[in-house]
Amino acid sequence: MDYLNIALEILGILNNNNFDAYIVGGFVRDYLLDIKSNDIDLTSSATPEEVSKIFKTIPSGIKYGTVLIDYKGHIFEHTTFRFDGKYSDNRHPMGVNYSKNVLDDLKRRDFTINSFLMDKDKNIIDYLDAKKDLDNKIIKTIGNPTDRFKEDALRILRSFSFISKLGFDLDIDTYLSIKNNKELLKNVSIERIRIEFDKISKGSYRLKAWKLFFELKINEVFPNMVIFEDYDISFRDILINSLLKNGQISDFWQISKQELRYLDKCVNLLKKGITDYNLFEAGYIPSMYALEYLKMDNFIYENLEIKSLKDLNINGNDLINIVSKEKRGECLNYLAKMVLEKKIKNDNILLLEEAKKWNTLA
Repeated sequence: MDYLNIALEILGILNNNNFDAYIVGGFVRDYLLDIKSNDIDLTSSATPEEVSKIFKTIPSGIKYGTVLIDYKGHIFEHTTFRFDGKYSDNRHPMGVNYSKNVLDDLKRRDFTINSFLMDKDKNIIDYLDAKKDLDNKIIKTIGNPTDRFKEDALRILRSFSFISKLGFDLDIDTYLSIKNNKELLKNVSIERIRIEFDKISKGSYRLKAWKLFFELKINEVFPNMVIFEDYDISFRDILINSLLKNGQISDFWQISKQELRYLDKCVNLLKKGITDYNLFEAGYIPSMYALEYLKMDNFIYENLEIKSLKDLNINGNDLINIVSKEKRGECLNYLAKMVLEKKIKNDNILLLEEAKKWNTLA
């Protein structure tokens, strides 16, 4: 039994227990667009406690009416019909109130194209006339866009994620509201921002999404985020560009010390230029960062004749009677450069002879 049929079976069980129940949101939208997805969310009039009496559940956001249903080896997120209380932080409601009417639940959601319902018989229910927006390829908020973005500012970035995935256009009122309310994004956690940036970067229509992102000057909300001329970018590209243009990455991005070291090496590599030896010297991860930034295929690094000093057909022990201990590392690096510049073959005898010449001149 496939994932969808298992979800429909859950709906039937909830119906048999006198609860209204539906698949809601993105899965139904993708189903109508003939896009394959296993991201199925369930909603019903059953409270978390009532759901837990019927199914094995895992607590997950019970404060907001959400539990995970563990059924036949699959996990489904279930949220009770609700309407939200006041939002105090442009991200989360201070509380929720359960409802027996699914329309209350739909009206609190983000975009019309995410408001479709599917019942246990695969019937599609469209209370908010979302099919019109889906057919016209429009991303439009449910109700007043400014109200929706003030409730949850992450919805601003989510609109670009949907553009990247679907290639849709923004409704004019939604467009203007994003333009006027982008500063609200300052209240969103960096973890959530990074997740949405990653989604934008991976969509089939990412060029369109990033172009609009910069057109609306969303980048001005974030420290040191400069405009790109090429919109085929990732979150890492944003960081690299910040280092290249500004010489630093803002603490806002919460980059680990290890990743910052990699990024520094990557930027140094970009400044020196892409050659076999420079890739070798930078190492695997910084080289991959740089090649991705330049949109160059990974095989440039993968096909290096040697990727580390261990790949040389000579080692420190071979140099005991040729080079002093303190100079052996320098000599090995010189030999690696000669091999990568194709000035000598990676042959033990030839490398020994070259090491003798180097030691004479060093």
